[in-house]
Amino acid sequence: GKLGLLKMDFLGLKTLTVIADAVDNIRRTADPKFDIETIPLEDAKTFALLNSGRTTGVFQLESGGMQNLCRQISLSTIDEIVALIALYRPGPMEWIPDYVRGKKDPSTVTYPHKLLEEVCRETYGVMVYQEQVMEAAKIVAGYTLGGADMLRRAMGKKDAEAMAKERAKFVEGAKRVNNIEEKTANSIFDILNKFAGYGFNKSHSAAYAILSYQTGFLKANYPVQFMAAMLSSELGNSEKVSHFVAECEAMGLKVLGPDVNESREMFTPVFRKKAESQELRAQSQVSEPSALSSQLSASRGGEATAGIRFGLAGVKGVGELAAQKIIAERDAHGPFASFEDFCSRVDGRAINKRVLEHLTKTGAFDFSGASRKRLFDSIDGAMATAANHARDKAAGQHSFLDMLAEDPAPRTPSLNSQPSTLNSAAAAAADFTSAERLVFEKELLGFYVTGHPMNVYGGITEALDTYAVDDLLKQGDRVEFRLAGIVSNIVKRLSKKDNRPWAAFTLATKNASVALNLFADGYAAYGAILAENAPVLVLGNIITGTEGPRINVKECYPLDNEVPRLVKKVTWLVHPTHPELPAFLQLLRETLNRQTGETRVEFAFLFEHRVAPYAEASTALTWKLNGATFQSLRAHPAVAGVQIQTRALELKADRRWSKKA
Repeated sequence: GKLGLLKMDFLGLKTLTVIADAVDNIRRTADPKFDIETIPLEDAKTFALLNSGRTTGVFQLESGGMQNLCRQISLSTIDEIVALIALYRPGPMEWIPDYVRGKKDPSTVTYPHKLLEEVCRETYGVMVYQEQVMEAAKIVAGYTLGGADMLRRAMGKKDAEAMAKERAKFVEGAKRVNNIEEKTANSIFDILNKFAGYGFNKSHSAAYAILSYQTGFLKANYPVQFMAAMLSSELGNSEKVSHFVAECEAMGLKVLGPDVNESREMFTPVFRKKAESQELRAQSQVSEPSALSSQLSASRGGEATAGIRFGLAGVKGVGELAAQKIIAERDAHGPFASFEDFCSRVDGRAINKRVLEHLTKTGAFDFSGASRKRLFDSIDGAMATAANHARDKAAGQHSFLDMLAEDPAPRTPSLNSQPSTLNSAAAAAADFTSAERLVFEKELLGFYVTGHPMNVYGGITEALDTYAVDDLLKQGDRVEFRLAGIVSNIVKRLSKKDNRPWAAFTLATKNASVALNLFADGYAAYGAILAENAPVLVLGNIITGTEGPRINVKECYPLDNEVPRLVKKVTWLVHPTHPELPAFLQLLRETLNRQTGETRVEFAFLFEHRVAPYAEASTALTWKLNGATFQSLRAHPAVAGVQIQTRALELKADRRWSKKA
């Protein structure tokens, strides 16, 4: 600047770390010589991904507006990405339609002056970059590049005095170099001035576009390695992690819980031959499907299955040091054979009781086949045994078995063999419940791994919810809603006006999370129902304001109580000729006898090409609807579908008025 000081801007970009981590993942799992700097810049798979709008995680092209633009423009070169990044800002956005039209139909392209055709050809007649303004001054009015930069700066800063001088210089130069009349020269100057006001630095845009292309290339060609790096970059931010986990699911990639034999420090891409992954699933004896035994999606070429393992250092309470010790031991002496083997081999000073508890609760030892609860209950004993073993070793003592190392006696049955000796009911009783497992996973990992607590209400909440979360945020002022979900992140506050307590919290549906407020009146009536991880039904309205929509909860109820009250009728659509239809009807009858309530039951029979009229069950057979029972009935092979009719949305105030009426 004028003081002779050098001003430097350093931009710290998380994207650079994501790219570096993705490259490391690729080198470790697919191609040891992979180099991001030598990737082809015209990769068809990359442009297909960008143009499809599946750009979550792609630098600069993630927003809804950018996704639409990519689809509109139908990107085919990296130059177009450069232009897009420069144009998608307040100001230049008004030129986007001209740019899109120019690409699709070259006959629509017009140039500010025939001399500027060369300057504006690559951007379809639109001046996108500051460099184009400088080049135009050079061609039209004979400016040097240094002089053109001074012109650009005067235009950008809207410096009136400097502009008057530059205009005279430009008009004189245009006449001298190209014999352009004063009136025309002034009009060209005005056009340049208009563009210079928000022209973007092309080199800056190009540097960004390279990162956009590289992230797009990685996502298109190495999705597992890229998404593992993406998730690692957001470790500790559970909202962002959940967002990218959902993106993985949409891409057909399974995000798995931690595993002491497969996880590295951060999110880890894992690949397995098909036969190996099927064998692992067959061996799994955990009472409910563990993360390891979950179906993994098919990956590149269909030869292997792929997934992303949660990193050991990302498990709450484990930390980097413990993760490094575990990985170092595994790399040095091979995978851990069992939970006890792990406890005896890993340094007890780094792996304390809390670390073992958290690893166990999140399924890091599921590979052993032992239930999480059984292992959790055995931690004290395993630590004591490992400590004794370490002490004996340090003292130079050797057990009798150590002396007979050449001919070791068979080991006593470990915890790992116990589940197979239990019947399934006893095994289930010896494990954490599905709900407990999910709570532990959410608490210690930040997302649900082995399912979602709302799965048990599948098909029911879709009927109860008046709007999906995304649509709810688009509703107008005072629009009322009803929404079911799991409560988390409760923050209690005091109102400024009268010091009364109220709460802000997050409600997680199966597909999204939304921030809600339960203000003082609502909190006084329903605050006791608000608890972490509780399934609830909330009713309220939207308040639109200058800061965007706020969602105001007026009522809050336990979801299990509201399901049977609000579902008026369940219609079972069944296959009339299915051999198991009589068994289904028998099962349903037994259920209705056992769970009597207010919900009516009907049947519809699905014939080829048409549905027969409904058949009502006896009015005596009404049901107290229950999520788990509903899911087991819905999954019956004789059932083709189910239709649910619910009571209309009605807030308490509305109910009070309707009674008076």
